[in-house]
Amino acid sequence: MSTPNTPAENALTGIPPGILAAMGQQMQAVLAVQAARAAECAQAGDDAAAQIDDAGTARFAAMRAEYRAERSYWNEGGPTMVLTVDEVVDTAAGHVPIRIHRPSEAEVLPGIVFLHGGGFTVGDLDTHDRIMRVIAATSGAAVIGVDYSLSPEVKFPHALHQTAGVIDLFARIGERFGIDGTRLAVGGDSAGAMLTLGAALLLRDDPASVDASPLTFEALRALLLFYGGHGLIDSGSRRLYGGAWDGMGADDLGSIVDDYFLNPGDETTPYVDHLRAELAGLPPVFLAAAGLDPLHDDSQALHVLLQRAGVPVEYVDYPGVLHSFLHFGRILDEAGDVLGRSAAFAASRLS
Repeated sequence: MSTPNTPAENALTGIPPGILAAMGQQMQAVLAVQAARAAECAQAGDDAAAQIDDAGTARFAAMRAEYRAERSYWNEGGPTMVLTVDEVVDTAAGHVPIRIHRPSEAEVLPGIVFLHGGGFTVGDLDTHDRIMRVIAATSGAAVIGVDYSLSPEVKFPHALHQTAGVIDLFARIGERFGIDGTRLAVGGDSAGAMLTLGAALLLRDDPASVDASPLTFEALRALLLFYGGHGLIDSGSRRLYGGAWDGMGADDLGSIVDDYFLNPGDETTPYVDHLRAELAGLPPVFLAAAGLDPLHDDSQALHVLLQRAGVPVEYVDYPGVLHSFLHFGRILDEAGDVLGRSAAFAASRLS
């Protein structure tokens, strides 16, 4: 009689041998945890879907509940904040929930606006809470999480406009929240990285479109970009990486495009295709890439173009990890390293 596979063995089934060989042991351990919890997380999605009659709405409710359940494990522990406050702020694109993590008792702190990933369709303030707390504790800045509206309920550029609106609000009236509005950074992972750079470009080039002050862009001291997509439709990394093991296969990426964009031409705007944008004059950029990520080459290409444009940039490439590795700080050393490096980068420019 054969011995049943362990969760670790099940987690690694179906991953191409070359990718598996390149993957670090800690990354493999993360996948084992994901496999062991998969049924529990799927049940959370099924329970959420059962409450909704409309099939399309139920599908996204299930996706979001499953994602929240999966991320709940990775959000345990981490730094304790002096104060955490949930608010709802008004922007030209509507009401936006935010969460402010304050790591110290200082009355006024610089701010880092953080935009969560999740393919524009899942994710919220809870799914990325530990990431935000680590950045706050390490940088000494208040971290402001933005719960922008998700797709497909809204389409591009709604989330982008909400994001830019929140940044503008803190630049103009940050003191009401104990934030120095002249010392801001913006950062995000995956879809959040796309929104980070898109919002910076929008606030520089067309602030009037979101009723923002033309001075808001000058408050941005740093951008923190973690494994985002920046405009490549095809690339070597898209051909080599991504699949069922990380939720980043070609079909997964295609469905994100279908859910997020209303018009095909939206993908070519410089606020989405950042590799076409005029990058000169942007604030200093911290840029992190995951080596086994189909979006790896987006970050690599952006790095080269930022350098050509004269933008100060710190680029870090983590070769043995998958997309979304930022979450896995309970196990993965690379997650702690990138959060520490990015927080230090922001702190040096916010001081």
